[in-house]
Amino acid sequence: MPTIYDVAKLAGVSTYTVSAVINRSAYVSPELTARVEQAVQQLDYTVNHMARSLQTRQTMNVGMLLPDVGNPFYAKVVRGAEDKLDEAGYRVIIGNTSNSRKEQNRYLELFRSGQIDGMLLFLASGDQSELKQLVSKKKPIVFLGRIPSFPADHVTADNVRGAELAVEYLISKGHQRIGIIIGQEDLSPSVQRVEGWRNTLTKKGLSSPEEYIATGDWGAESGYRCAQQLLKLEPRPSALFVANFMMMTGVLRAVKDAGLRNPEDVRVASCDDAEWLDCFSPPVTTIEQPSYELGAEGAALLLARLQDPGREACHLVLQPKLKIRE
Repeated sequence: MPTIYDVAKLAGVSTYTVSAVINRSAYVSPELTARVEQAVQQLDYTVNHMARSLQTRQTMNVGMLLPDVGNPFYAKVVRGAEDKLDEAGYRVIIGNTSNSRKEQNRYLELFRSGQIDGMLLFLASGDQSELKQLVSKKKPIVFLGRIPSFPADHVTADNVRGAELAVEYLISKGHQRIGIIIGQEDLSPSVQRVEGWRNTLTKKGLSSPEEYIATGDWGAESGYRCAQQLLKLEPRPSALFVANFMMMTGVLRAVKDAGLRNPEDVRVASCDDAEWLDCFSPPVTTIEQPSYELGAEGAALLLARLQDPGREACHLVLQPKLKIRE
């Protein structure tokens, strides 16, 4: 296997110059850069990351834990994080927790074993003691979308305001009986969206009965079950605000199976957005989350934490937008 010394010899430069070109860590003239890149290609040289991590005690890997890799919302979050981390020479390793604390803790073993330098993650439901312990030991962790129960770096959307925008919109369409479908109730987005839902109904002089709140698990099947539960109520809600895209797909199926129409019989509004939602018939009004910015800002916080493990915890709140469709 060719080494960095072989590349330097063939290119007629120092190993420092080769390293600067490969890692983009310092300015190198276009002429020398071209010579190094030609030598790298000719020798089929690849960086020995294992050897480098032994020297620097850095793997240049960042773990990113997602609750559901099948949810299109997370694609833009990952892209935002990757774009920011790539600028600093880090690679992103994706893990899927399925919203399971057990799976989350399994991935945390990568952190303990030194296979990654830092972590971006969406909290799984349940006990947070493992993560609290890691943060207390100054491990570089940034939480995305969901607020931990202890001080730590995190970036979230303003879920209270997002719910307010959705409910205000539904009220403007003449609805007074508005139900809400949330994910696990111990996670901050669920708590905050219920708060925004209730605040808006109260401000408008409308009731917010507890039976109009249905709790799912962020998945499509749970959205289906929650919608069935709410549509059986008397009087039933005339509109539903759904806390994420995946549950919304289940809700629309439940509305159809109940012989009802959206929006004529039950109007549905949802969190999360994607361009191809315009293909739905009718297209569903959504709360557009700043997904790309969530990943990019979270990555920026992680890079700052890697540089200064002892810095004060930082909390960023990003603003959602109402995207009106049919």
